[in-house]
Parts: sequence; structure tokens; C-alpha cells
Amino acid sequence: MRSLTLRFLKQILPSSAAAVALLGLIGIASPARADDYSLCPSAANQGGFGSDVFTINGCAVTESLTLDTDYARLMWDSTVTNYPASLTLGNLASISANVTFAADQSGDQPYYELAFFDSSDSLGQGNATDQILMLQFQTTTLSGGTLAVDPNATEFNLYDNDTGVYLAGGQQDTNTLNGWLSTYSFLNGVALQQVRIGIGLAGGPCIGPCSESLTVNSLDIETPNNGAVPEPTSILLLLTVVGITGKGIYRRLPQNHRS
Repeated sequence: MRSLTLRFLKQILPSSAAAVALLGLIGIASPARADDYSLCPSAANQGGFGSDVFTINGCAVTESLTLDTDYARLMWDSTVTNYPASLTLGNLASISANVTFAADQSGDQPYYELAFFDSSDSLGQGNATDQILMLQFQTTTLSGGTLAVDPNATEFNLYDNDTGVYLAGGQQDTNTLNGWLSTYSFLNGVALQQVRIGIGLAGGPCIGPCSESLTVNSLDIETPNNGAVPEPTSILLLLTVVGITGKGIYRRLPQNHRS
């Protein structure tokens, strides 16, 4: 049997076309890649109240507050260039923003808000037409200059943005995105209508200077690669491998992807 196998390989490997087909059949492929969508912060909708001020510098936007109990946010939705079509809570692979943050109060931090509608009225909201927010709620959100959403690690609570009421147990009842999707499986197919980055709404009274400022330089949203299948290794690479190794194998055979 061994001699028959070696004789078969000896005959087929010198043919580049046959070698490519053979290598494809035995599964030489690169892992499936995620689709990355880069969005410009200056294209985002600006909103907030109180002392909120926005400054645009090219693609970057700085949102700042004089009082950390006020509110400022940037919001990306389907009207923004490069916002992923058919983005759902279930196919969000990651979000990553390059940012610079400064605050007078050590407990202040920026946070993500993921906005959607639950037409099934299954989360305990006031009405099926209420906007629901997944509000990021955890001690630390920044890592260096990166503000990111990891579906398996970033903690959110659920908030009815129309009635102003926390859902599913209250503000302290948090879960990761994938945790909420496991608890409420119907949310997997719900459209993620807005991605927001907010600052402010600090819980305690201001003591001393209470300003904060966040500059968002870029925002990237990743979804799974369409089709979710491995991508074949470059034909040129395969031909190169065949050119380098095929003849060698031939010679050696005789021995062995919030508002």
C-alpha cells in the first residue's frame, strides 16, 4: 500500500494544476476573515445636554463637558458611510475606537451604548416601540488608547430609553453581549440600529473641577466574514510551494482566516 501511495504522489505532484487541486482537497486554507468597517467620527450624529461641546478636527471629534453630570455622545447609524448593512446584535464581532480621554474625577470614563428595538415586547419595557439601550457598565473600559467592545467580555445592562427604566433586574444586573444573547436568544436577529460612545451622567455630586473630554479618532466595527468559509491560500503561494517542494518531493520519494 505504501509503495502505491508513493507512486501516486510521484505522478501527481509535478503537475502544478494537479498539485493545487490536491492541496485544496487536503484543506490548505487560511482562516475566514472578519469584515472590518471603518467609520469617521466626524460623520456621526452629535447629541447631549448641559455643558456639552463638540470640536471637529478632520475625521476626529472631541466631545467635552464642563460638568460630568451632563451628557455628550456620538452616534453612528445606517445614515453614516460604511455603517454595516444588516448589522444585528448577533453578528457583531467587535467594536474598537481609537480615543484619548481625560477627566478631573478618577471614576469618570467613556462608555458604549448599543441601541435597538424589541418588537416582541419581551424585555419588560413600557412598549414594543420603546428604544432599548445596552449601556456599558463596568469599572474599566479603556485599555491604553483603545475603547473596545468584546462580545464575550464587555458588560452591559439593559435600559428603556423611552421610560428611563433599567430592565432585567436593574442597573446592577449586567451581562456580556453574548450573555444577553444567550438569555434572550431572539435578540440575535435584532438589528443593531445605533452605536454610540458617550461621556457624562456621573452618578454622584461634583466635588471640585468636574470636566471631562473624549477625543474619538476612529471607529471600527467588525462582523463575521460573509459566507463564513475558509479562504483558499493564495494560488501564487501554492504554486510557489509546489515549485519549491514538488520537485524535491519527487526526487525524495524513492527514499521518503441615548438620544
